[in-house]
Amino acid sequence: MPPIRVIIAEDQTILRNAYLSTLEATEKITVVESVADGEAAVEAAQRLQPDVALLDIQMPKLNGLEAAKQIRAALPQVGLALISHHGQRQYAEAFLRNGTAGKAYLLKTTLSEPGELVRAIEVVAAGGAILAPEIQDELLQLVSAIPQAPLNSLTRREKEVLGLMAEGYTNISIAQRLSITERTVESHVNNIFSKLDLSSEATRNPRVMAVLLFLQAAG
Repeated sequence: MPPIRVIIAEDQTILRNAYLSTLEATEKITVVESVADGEAAVEAAQRLQPDVALLDIQMPKLNGLEAAKQIRAALPQVGLALISHHGQRQYAEAFLRNGTAGKAYLLKTTLSEPGELVRAIEVVAAGGAILAPEIQDELLQLVSAIPQAPLNSLTRREKEVLGLMAEGYTNISIAQRLSITERTVESHVNNIFSKLDLSSEATRNPRVMAVLLFLQAAG
């Protein structure tokens, strides 16, 4: 399997080099270019067509949100990983508004282990989604606070499972994270689809639709 091709856009040289060293330490990932601003990131993405673009949210010339928007519009197959100092949910909501597939919203304060960044790149490259735990918790609280939200029919455990689905976890990894069996996770997922009126037969990708409903309710 060929390595995941990544471009890095970060205006702080120390952080840019740190991301570069972390990603190049694994044979699973190749950094094809690293740049210092959003305009250069868009240009590099269009020229190199990487698998994933790793973008800082605060950059000169073009911020990470706008750079991500332009990259996704021109190259819908490219995964996007946005790194931010900001934990406010409005940044994540703006990033995820048009869909969650192949997107990660990460906080610099929580990227304490190199493996976390590598895992995020792998998930995004595979079309999955990851939200920083702080953002995920806030969205879950908002969902619970909306009386008429479709997700109110879900149990607390089902919301927890759906939250992990939104982070890009597979059923197996959800089972490991919650210390339950994979069969139990499958039961929760099926209940989520049923309660949200999603089914494998009627919906092309019920898992993605469930995550979108989750994020829309939170907005």
